[in-house]
Amino acid sequence: MQHRGKLLLSLATILFVDAATIMAPAPAVAAPGRDFDLDVAIERIEDVESVLVSAENAANLEREETEEELAKRVVTGQLMLVDRDVERAAIVFLDVLENHPGSLAASQALYFLGEALALLEMDRWAIECFNGNLIDNSEDGRRYHQRSMARMFDLAVPRQDQGFARRPGLSATPEVRARLEAIGMNVDIAPPEGKVDEAVITRIALAVAAIAPEQRELELRYAFGRWLYFRGDHVGAITELDSLSPFSVPMSGGGLGAKWRIRASYFAATAALAMGATDEALGRFEAMTVATPINERDKRIVELAWLARARIHHDLNETDLAVKAYRRISRDSPFFSEAMYETAWTLLRAGSYERALQALDLLLVYDPDGPIVPEIKQLRGKVKIQMRDWQAAEGEFLALRREFDELSQRLGRQLEAKADAAGYFSAVAAEDMQHFSLGAVMPVEAVPVADTLPRAVQTVALAQEVGEVEQMLFETRALLARMEEAVKATERARLFTDLGAHLSSLDSADLEIIELQEKLLVRARTGITGAGMADIEAQRQALRKRVDNPLGDGSSRDDVTGGLREHAEQLHQLDLTVQALRAQLIATERYYEETRKDQRINPEGFLKQAAELRDEVAGLELTVATLEADVERVQTALRFSDPWAEAQRNAVNEYAAFLNRAFAALMKVRSDASAQKVWDRTVSLRGRVNEGRERLDNAAGRRLHRAIQILREERVNLDRYKVELEDKKGEARVLVGEVMQASYRDVVGELANLVTRSEVGLLDVAWAIQEVESEEIRRLETTRDRETRELQRVIDEALEEE
Repeated sequence: MQHRGKLLLSLATILFVDAATIMAPAPAVAAPGRDFDLDVAIERIEDVESVLVSAENAANLEREETEEELAKRVVTGQLMLVDRDVERAAIVFLDVLENHPGSLAASQALYFLGEALALLEMDRWAIECFNGNLIDNSEDGRRYHQRSMARMFDLAVPRQDQGFARRPGLSATPEVRARLEAIGMNVDIAPPEGKVDEAVITRIALAVAAIAPEQRELELRYAFGRWLYFRGDHVGAITELDSLSPFSVPMSGGGLGAKWRIRASYFAATAALAMGATDEALGRFEAMTVATPINERDKRIVELAWLARARIHHDLNETDLAVKAYRRISRDSPFFSEAMYETAWTLLRAGSYERALQALDLLLVYDPDGPIVPEIKQLRGKVKIQMRDWQAAEGEFLALRREFDELSQRLGRQLEAKADAAGYFSAVAAEDMQHFSLGAVMPVEAVPVADTLPRAVQTVALAQEVGEVEQMLFETRALLARMEEAVKATERARLFTDLGAHLSSLDSADLEIIELQEKLLVRARTGITGAGMADIEAQRQALRKRVDNPLGDGSSRDDVTGGLREHAEQLHQLDLTVQALRAQLIATERYYEETRKDQRINPEGFLKQAAELRDEVAGLELTVATLEADVERVQTALRFSDPWAEAQRNAVNEYAAFLNRAFAALMKVRSDASAQKVWDRTVSLRGRVNEGRERLDNAAGRRLHRAIQILREERVNLDRYKVELEDKKGEARVLVGEVMQASYRDVVGELANLVTRSEVGLLDVAWAIQEVESEEIRRLETTRDRETRELQRVIDEALEEE
């Protein structure tokens, strides 16, 4: 401050210096070698004026986007959908709908917003969009009516999750399925239910029926046929699907309907099988299996067709054909495990025990950790019983009993140590709900068994969903905080690409005007000498240095955020430390489990302390995440409220004021009308630059008016959501703990069941041996009786002859 005061005092002294002082001799100051060309100055002024005019037009004109521009935005959103950038696509379509509701593009945006929302699993909102399109009778709206109908049929019977057909279930355990059917239980899997009202989907079905079949779009035919199939109208489904993909058309062919041909054919074949038309269904599946599609999805459907053929041949007791069809499933297929398992059952049913055993052995090598491994091992023992290899069968069941018994006892001891471990399980889940898994609370060997418990799997999914919502809410709140910082910025124009570009151009124009004034000042003092000129130049250089170094510490514009980057790095190191603490805690818990029998620690006290430590680690992780969000918020504030740029602008204003006063003083010594005229134009330009900044800021304020209102509303909503989520998270935490404890017991029980089944297998071996021995005894007794009767007959005949 002291240096600045001296500088201002010196400047004031210079500006009030009289002409006699300026004319005093001063040999140290040399006159420039040549004058500055005013024509060049005028050209540069005109260039700056053009920049100003562009900025003023951008600030004053609130231009409405044309229909062509809106159409381009919709196309951009469609490309985002193709690239699976669904969130951004939804924002594009929603923006067109909200800000340009009466435009032609809005009709298209409404439909594509529904598509994006359906992909985001926001089904109810998507249904509203498709319904809105169906009541839109504009030309652009009618173009998408049939596609909206197709989407409504899809939402009425939504598709299963990806990979559903590859999950081992009842189809992979025919023995279990047969037992359930034997006691009268229904093993059919009902299709998932959608959120479309029955009255609405019925009305749409009637509307589709009123459209001539040849006028229905291919996508609508497929969706309608699929919906009819799940409704049980198999005849109608076949008719609709065959109109899209005639049974006589080769599956590998291209042309019309090629995209839907494979999947439509599969549904039609399945519908025929559901009607009991086995021969027709087999013919349809055979027609499908000659196809060689390139699309991965169609490849999977063709493999399902091979599985369907194999199962039909199995039911028809055509073993060779069934095995041949199963073997068409390659090892790189996700259906290979199920195909091999069903092959083993098919061969077992046909009495081909050696081949069945080979199939099971291959499956164990291929997927040694699969969820049906216990079933495979049990089946191996049963196959060996059928082969009458008693010793090998007994060895199989003894190994199984030993394996499951050891694991069951170990889990039982752990469960005993965790008699009331619900609180501990809750802490484990709450620490990182988003990535919670059964392996976090159960031994790795028990996870495959736990995966077969629906209650445990559903609870894990619940915990993960709560964690995902919590993370999403946290990120959304952090994003909102950054947006709030942005709209509070002193240079709001930088929030918008177009206005920010004009603001940057004004900053450049301001510096160019200063440079021009510097050259005019040099021209004005040409030939003027005196002691005061050295002081003027010294003061000018000092002020110019402040323009180039506005903060006075030699830092650049990027260096302003250097401190924040250092804090971000420190937070990253802190995050690594917290993760190391978590790893140490988990290692300590595992060490305690392994050495518990040698420890004198109270198990209940240990679990309580472990739960408290896990809560503390989770709290530290939340603190680190909050601090990282704060750093990002401050970085946003600095980006749109640049202290370096603000300091430079102040330095430019101070330097310009000095140049103006210095030039005025020089003009008192030697008048130069042409230079004065150019100077006045530069001063006017600087005034317009400052006014242009204000206009750009006002334009940004007008644009932000609605955004600020929305931000305020969303802040209230997010705060309310946070409170609600905290309550739900507490409930979910307690629920997860209780279910995990119950699941722990269920796993122990399931392992005990497997032990029992292994012991039953041993009994089966004993009974089989006894049965074989009994058969041998009966055979020997029968032979003995026959021989005795024959001998008696011979004796009787001999006695008669005598």
